[in-house]
Formats: sequence, C-alpha cells, structure tokens
Amino acid sequence: MNEQIYCFGYPNELREIKIFEALKDDRLDKHYINYRGKYRPIPIIEVPIELPVYRIENIRTKSLQKEWLSLHPEIPKDIFIGDPYSIAAQETQHQILKKLIDKENLFKTFKNDDKLQQTEPLICSSNGTVVNGNRRLCAWRELYYGDKFKYAHFQSIRIAVLPDNDPQGIYDLEVALQISSDMKAEYVWHAIAADYVEKFEAGVDIGEIARRQNKKPEDIRMYIECYQYAAQYLETIGQPDQWSMVDKQEYAFKQIVIGRQKITNPGDKELFQEIVYSLLQSPVSGDRLYKQIPKVVANLRVIADQLKKNLNIQVDESSDDDLDLLMSGDETTNGEDNAKIAAGIRSVNDPLSITKIVNDVLDNADELEKEKKKKSFIFDQVFKAATCLTNAVSALDDIMTKDGIARQLDNIDGACLVLKDWIKK
Repeated sequence: MNEQIYCFGYPNELREIKIFEALKDDRLDKHYINYRGKYRPIPIIEVPIELPVYRIENIRTKSLQKEWLSLHPEIPKDIFIGDPYSIAAQETQHQILKKLIDKENLFKTFKNDDKLQQTEPLICSSNGTVVNGNRRLCAWRELYYGDKFKYAHFQSIRIAVLPDNDPQGIYDLEVALQISSDMKAEYVWHAIAADYVEKFEAGVDIGEIARRQNKKPEDIRMYIECYQYAAQYLETIGQPDQWSMVDKQEYAFKQIVIGRQKITNPGDKELFQEIVYSLLQSPVSGDRLYKQIPKVVANLRVIADQLKKNLNIQVDESSDDDLDLLMSGDETTNGEDNAKIAAGIRSVNDPLSITKIVNDVLDNADELEKEKKKKSFIFDQVFKAATCLTNAVSALDDIMTKDGIARQLDNIDGACLVLKDWIKK
C-alpha cells in the first residue's frame, strides 16, 4: 500500500490493530477527562501522523460541508455519509479544515514557529477518530507533508484514546470541550445551528437538545429559526449553502426572527423579509445592520409608502392613509398591498437601491425621534405641515394631478380636530 493512501488515515482494520497493540503498554501516560459522566484517566499513545482519521460529524464543519458540496457539484452528495473513513471523504474533510485553519491563522501559528511542537494530546475514539484536535491535526499534516525535514517533529503525534466509540458520548464530549467552554467563540454560529437543525429534523426533542447543550429550549429554537431564514436568504440571492457569506450575520438573523414575531399580517411579514434581504446584501453590515432591522419593523408602513412610490407600484388607494392608521402609529393593516410591494422588490432585484430608500426613511425617523424630545415638537410639526400646505396652495394649477388629494385632506381635517381637542384640554 503506497504512502498516498496513508496521508489521511490508516485503513479501518489496520488503524484499530495499531491502536490496540500500542495500548498494551502498562507504562503509558494518562490524560484525565470527564467522559460519559465519569472523570477518568485515558491512556496516551504515540502514533504516526498518518494514522488518525478526521471526525466527519464534527459540529464545526457541519455547514461548511454543505458549502463545499455546493461549490463542488462534481463531488457525490453522499460523500460524508456513505463511508466517512473513505480516502475521498477524509481528503475532502482535510480541505474544509484547511480553510478553517487558514481563516483562524492556526496554520500560520505553527508555520512561523517551526519549533512549536505538540503540547496537549489529541483526543481520539477507540478506533482512531479524532474527537478533539481536528484542526491541529490538519495544520500539522499540511506542514509535515510539505516539508518532512523541517517539521520532522510532527512525524509522530500523541493521542489520548477513549475507551470506546460511543456516538452520544463523543458528541457530548465535543460540546463540553469546545462549544460550552471558553473556546465557544471559535465555532461559527451557523455550524452550531446546523447541528441543532440536523438533530431536530431527526426527531430529537428540542428540550432534549437543550438539556444536553445546557441551554434553554428557546435558545435552541432561535438558532434553528435563524438557520432556516439564513438558508432561505442564501437561496433567494442565488447562493445556496454558501454559509461563509453569513459568518458575521448571526445577530442580524436573530433580529429577523424577533421582527417577524412582532408582525401578524402575512403580507407585512413578506415585505419585511424582502426589505431585510436587501439590507443583508448591502455593503453596510455589523452593528448598523443589527440595529437597523428592529427599526424596519417600527417604520414598516412609511417604508412601504416610499417603496411604493419609488418602484411605481399600483395598489388600492382606498386602503391607504386612513386616519386610524395616522393616529395608531406605524402598524400596517393592508398586507395585500405590502405583498405587492414585496413582489416589486423581487422584480426590481436592486438591493442597493432598496437599501438606500429604507435607510433614508430610517434616518428621517431617527431625526424625528430626536425632535420629539423637544418641548416645541408638536408646534414644529404643525408649522411644517402649514408651510407645506401653503406651498401647495401657491402652486395650484389645473395641470396638477388631483388623484388622492381629497382623501389626504380628509385625513388632515381629522388630525386637526384631534389637535384642537388636545389644545382645549
């Protein structure tokens, strides 16, 4: 058997035999760990770097495996579930891990210091599957296979071997060592969410998932919903499963979930979602995007009006600008019109233009909120309205359109009556 076959794991039987023989030594050092509810010593053995196999079920790479398959349609879709120990599956997992270590500068850390050696053992199951240390193994292999003389200290590595290959025990150990530890920031949000979705779709109760993760059920539901909206978003923009595109948008999707929960009308939900999808595609991101989304919910009616005008969308005028809407804040009631506006956004397919319209409305709303803190706010607004009406009267001309003006005047009359009653009080 040539060396190439050995690069990413010995064949199953040979791997298990080598581990079994090494474990016979009674003088082995021990690594202490809490596994399957018991704090226990597990033996440490030294093996060739080619021997262990990557754990394909690694939570960290759940969503990245989907992304890899999407980017490489020539690869069989069942490569990770057919035979996880196959050469093809292991080589592909190595490439995925390599992307991770490049992004996290883990590879550079070992490369730039050729004297930096292994200090902690990798943790493996009884059959040589790496439970903890997949990224380190990937980095060491890249270095050693690239220059076996310079990085000869990685020719053999130390692994601590668990007493069995129990899937649930291994899963719980990964959660305890990495996700629930101080290292949890290293797991991108959609990788954790992908694991929850996978378990939920397999029939595992959310309460059980939460118990094993030491989280609240509502936290698990939030992750699942965020993942579902993110998957839909990536499909909508023509980038299915390109999960790296939403690495830094966890909080944005959380706000989408919260925002949609506050909206009851299906048409309003549809419009809100289309607006947010446009915002997600704009260059502005991070805290600004995270903070903008709740404002979209609060100003949805005004945004809808501006989009309708700018996109030249025809809706039923009889349903717009009622006095009850004027006096009840920004709650929208005509979801059918907003569904048409949502369709208009999809038809235009210009996220930057949509984002500019939305941001203009939100900036104006921010300024209005600042003005509301002034004692002269109501006077200032009435003065502006009076000025605008005076300008309208001065511009009267038969060539001007009269559509909808009578209805707006009725609304103004109603608002004036309310203000006059307020003055009397």
